[in-house]
Amino acid sequence: MASAAEAKSTIESNFAAYLAELEQCASVWDVKPSGSADGEAAWCARQVAEHIAGAGPFFAAGIANAIGVTPPALSRPAFPDLATGIAETKRSQAALIEVVSQVQDAQLTQEIENPRLGKQPIAGILGILAGHLADHANQLKTLRGA
Repeated sequence: MASAAEAKSTIESNFAAYLAELEQCASVWDVKPSGSADGEAAWCARQVAEHIAGAGPFFAAGIANAIGVTPPALSRPAFPDLATGIAETKRSQAALIEVVSQVQDAQLTQEIENPRLGKQPIAGILGILAGHLADHANQLKTLRGA
């Protein structure tokens, strides 16, 4: 199991990769992929950005409540353009990292109830967050045809 600091570092690294992909998505901001994709696979870059910007505080709130720190405010982001999407995604990621920075190694095995994933240890949630960012970075890359 990764330490809390290692998990935070992986999340930050994966966010940087995600943001680098997002910053190149002006041409596909509202363009859905062609074909028969369903669910998240059918999203345009704007929808991916709105999802990631909402997911960070959502996961952070669960972690914050479990470790006894103030959770970030939750919202359902809607981005009219890429510049807004980038700025708000950075803001929401900062709120996530503020909480993740307060997780101690001794708390990693503490279980929390996630409404979508069920009971998970904090370490598991941190791993899911890192993977989530990587998955959606790859999705944006595919949308751009890169």
